[in-house]
Amino acid sequence: MANRKKKLIVIAGGAILVVVILVVLALLLGPKILRSRIEATASKALGMDVHVRGAVNVSFFPAFGASLADISVTSGGADVATVASMKIGLKLLPLIMGRVRISRIEAVKPAVSILRQKDGTLTIVMPKGKRSGDRLDLKSLAISQGSFLYTDLKSGGGIVLEGFDITAGDLSAGPMAGGELWKTLSFTSDVRCRSIKAGGLTMTDLVMSVAGGNGVFDVGEARMNAFGGPGHGTFHADFTGAEPQFKIILAVKQLKIEQLLQESPNAEHMEGLADLTAELSARGKPFAVAKRSLSGKASLDGENIVVNGIDIDDLIMSLLRSRRFSLVDVGAFFLAGPLGPALTRGYRFADLFKDSLGGHGVIAKLVSVWKVENGVAEAVDVAMATQKRRIAMKGGLNFNDNRFEDVVVAVVDPHGCAMLTQEVRGPFDRPAIGNINVLKSLTSPVKNLIKSAVKLFSNKPCVEFYSGSVPPPEGKKRP
Repeated sequence: MANRKKKLIVIAGGAILVVVILVVLALLLGPKILRSRIEATASKALGMDVHVRGAVNVSFFPAFGASLADISVTSGGADVATVASMKIGLKLLPLIMGRVRISRIEAVKPAVSILRQKDGTLTIVMPKGKRSGDRLDLKSLAISQGSFLYTDLKSGGGIVLEGFDITAGDLSAGPMAGGELWKTLSFTSDVRCRSIKAGGLTMTDLVMSVAGGNGVFDVGEARMNAFGGPGHGTFHADFTGAEPQFKIILAVKQLKIEQLLQESPNAEHMEGLADLTAELSARGKPFAVAKRSLSGKASLDGENIVVNGIDIDDLIMSLLRSRRFSLVDVGAFFLAGPLGPALTRGYRFADLFKDSLGGHGVIAKLVSVWKVENGVAEAVDVAMATQKRRIAMKGGLNFNDNRFEDVVVAVVDPHGCAMLTQEVRGPFDRPAIGNINVLKSLTSPVKNLIKSAVKLFSNKPCVEFYSGSVPPPEGKKRP
């Protein structure tokens, strides 16, 4: 009995001691003191002003930490980020000594907005000078309902992320090697994002796993909805060398053409499905440098694409009479395929539907295969077949300088021989378009053209312009 009473006294005494310690800690580390320490530490780490405007509450169970509300980050008076609420796990001993060491973070509704001015300056300014030798170690990081907005006034581009959730574990970084965060960052994470918009690319319902360490990062089999079709892909980034290396593989089935060309004012006139594939690599930084090393391949393959407002066959005939349009207008706009969004802002292409003869057309088959090397895309198999004709394209698209390079668009007969050709060179937005070169009459019916062509070329073969995978209209086979 005596031993039992002794044990109860020890337990009661221990409980009282714990309560006393918690009371002392609550007095020493009250909300006001904790708020000021967190604000000071975060402001110093980010090089910006961090304020906790809402309530700060200290919790001791199940683990020591704090909950914060209404957090804001500003830089030079400009709003950079807000967080609706946050829970953080704190290391007790460093905090008693006046230092904030965080073991876990849960952030709800973080919203980040970064603006790049026309002079190239950013609203977010990272701290300069010697980096801290402290190492970041987080057991867990959870972000829910996040959003991110990057606006580039200099280039006119931007990135928008809405509704992203991130769950990361074993996140560590530093001390930084030569100021390169990526070379010391390590983590594993699962990411979901409701919507991503970057330039002409729109993705929804993104789900992916990301793992990184020792300067190498990999996105596993990511799944998403891109341009209205289900897609999947991988991404690899390597920061271990003198310049970073990147590689992306993407495949989208049955995307909507009108969404691929959504930045064009003409996209609303098009309806159809196509398959997109891309395998591209690049190296270097910033983006302008990496773009010049872009290499790989990209392709688009579609059938039965409806074009409301233009009958392409009638348009080809009318341009011979009025010269109001050109083959380049039709060819470059429709044939650029996976690279089309870069051309849809050209000065002539937007006039196609506005000034066309009207009507209704169907692209029975569209194939657009490109080889990319050092930022220049070369046409490999680029052609389309309407109900009556085939149009093909050769040449290159230089995305380093945004120029056409020796591009030739041609109407070809069932043998792949050019009937009409037209050249284009110069900037995408101000190209120099050559005269239409008429090599063969278009006025005869297709059947007569085939007969006359067979007779003509049996004695003197033509120089084949196109020999790719798009067959002649109505399934006619090449002899």
